[in-house]
Amino acid sequence: MERFNCKALCARIAATLKSITPAINQLYAFDLQLPKEQQNPIFHQFYDTIIRGTELVKKCEKTSAFNLFLNFRYALQFLKLENEINGFMASIPAHVLLDARKIMAELKDFYQELQPPDISSLLNDTIYKQVSMLTNDACWNTMMLQQMGLDDLCGSSDMEEDSTYSFQNVLPAKSEFYVGLEKSIRDLKEVLFQSEVSVVGVQCMGGGGKTTLALALCDDPQIKGYFENVVFITVSESPNLKGILETMWDKIVGRKRPEFQNVEDAYLLLQQQIVKQPMRTLLILDDVWSRANLEKLLFEGPVYKTLITTRDSSTIPRNPSVRLYQLSLLGQEDALSLFCFWAFGQTSIPAAADANLVKEVHAECRGLPLALKVIGSSLHGEPLVVWESAKNKLSKGESISDYHKDGLFRCLETSIDFLDDVARECFLDLGAFPEDRKICADALLHIWVYVRKLDWQDAFVILLELASRNLLNLISNPG
Repeated sequence: MERFNCKALCARIAATLKSITPAINQLYAFDLQLPKEQQNPIFHQFYDTIIRGTELVKKCEKTSAFNLFLNFRYALQFLKLENEINGFMASIPAHVLLDARKIMAELKDFYQELQPPDISSLLNDTIYKQVSMLTNDACWNTMMLQQMGLDDLCGSSDMEEDSTYSFQNVLPAKSEFYVGLEKSIRDLKEVLFQSEVSVVGVQCMGGGGKTTLALALCDDPQIKGYFENVVFITVSESPNLKGILETMWDKIVGRKRPEFQNVEDAYLLLQQQIVKQPMRTLLILDDVWSRANLEKLLFEGPVYKTLITTRDSSTIPRNPSVRLYQLSLLGQEDALSLFCFWAFGQTSIPAAADANLVKEVHAECRGLPLALKVIGSSLHGEPLVVWESAKNKLSKGESISDYHKDGLFRCLETSIDFLDDVARECFLDLGAFPEDRKICADALLHIWVYVRKLDWQDAFVILLELASRNLLNLISNPG
């Protein structure tokens, strides 16, 4: 009967999912950037399997061990899921190798089609210029590599009048990544430099610029001057905690790493070392989703501080040495500058563009940095008729392209998907109210109590949960 031990199967599948999910998410995200006809369905199928497995693990963890019938059903599902995962894992290396072969073949064809003999060296020069922008600063390199897509590398490959090919470097200067973040950077530095503060949490909704702000701090001269060691680690929704702790040992302790038996063992050994660390160290934990994961990554030391970015304020612990910083969305002027950068390659509206149309499209982004980047990039180099269509679609809440849908909606969907079924239905009730209008909290609570049949206490808790996840803003009525 060990084969049908639901709890043991659940633990095994959960461990497998934690170890493979980050890599599969990256493969899936890269695949989404390709045209649909070039996408590999194996990654989409595997992504769906991981989502299904994660949901099954959550259900099993909430099920009593005495519910024999339900546990047996879950055990059968886990066995089937495990077979699917093993099959995918066996086939993925072949698919990745095939994709690599295709890329090499396309690059070979690309070189052969371009007749000028110096095109190869020109492309190599362009690549060298991109690589030369990388430094020994890991945080800066992370940000640069995120921007070095093929489109950014080659820019506009149209032929100029003199029939020579030009490759356009569209990577911005460092400061252009940080449009509108100057005040937030100053505020966070002021808090981080306070001796009584050991942990700082930065909270904002998905796509609100938390990661960009964290990277900006990595690159700030005062931060680098005050802290002798700055470490940036992405945690994500399903982190490999043992792997993260191993990375922390390598980056913070710097000596040969012992063989950690498990997460608890790694935590204890790392805490012993951090207490004795003489160097001022700032650890940045980006995209933390749960308090349970964070507790395994928080350490105390006399010259050691941690900055956390999260969508959910309840993730951040509450004690006298902790500060919570709410990151606001961009103001109108900064939002327009960021939108213009991604749409036109400059931080202002070009003279040849329809200024009113640009402002109307930009206004639909509501100051959300991710929306400004995704929508601006989608419209880069597009004719006037496409801009008009985008304005009309955005005003109706429609996506303007697959890139827009996959790049923006998927990011925002994850915040909603993290809710349970009841809270998600309550969130969707917000759609019954007029857009861009304040909603009376009492009206919402009445719907949830009298229509959805929730207790008043449960309804109020859901209201606070939606606010903590930045899915709505609670404001006082001055009237």
